[in-house]
Amino acid sequence: MTALDSSPARRVAVAGVVGALYVVLSLAVAPFAFGPLQFRVGEALKPLVIKYPATIPAFGVGTVIINLFSPFAGTLELVFMPLVDVTGGVLCYLVARRVGGALGTYLGSLLYALYTAAGVGVVLTVVAGLPYLVSFASVAVSETILLLAGNALLVRRV
Repeated sequence: MTALDSSPARRVAVAGVVGALYVVLSLAVAPFAFGPLQFRVGEALKPLVIKYPATIPAFGVGTVIINLFSPFAGTLELVFMPLVDVTGGVLCYLVARRVGGALGTYLGSLLYALYTAAGVGVVLTVVAGLPYLVSFASVAVSETILLLAGNALLVRRV
């Protein structure tokens, strides 16, 4: 048990800070945070769910807040995508724990990136009429880069 996991109050505080950072870092690049060529810098924080599972709901709440600014804001952005983020966070955590070690953290992060890209692909296909595979692939590239970098910088070092 680490110092950050020692009390429920600390877990909530860490989740709140991480969620707020996720929103701020994502909205800081707002023109690039929406559409088929997304690059939300805050995504790099997502692998923190491996070490701090209390942050999983923070990413769902953060997604709602970020997507309020989306040109595609609607049910898919405000309900579906937060659910994708929360379930993706749970999958990331479970894979990382099950596989273990560095390999587990990288596999979990990669799964989270691809799962998120799949969700965004659905949204862009339904709302913007873009081809699914093109939307998925373009978002998967940025998600994979950000989550694997976040894993290397935050999880493997934290």
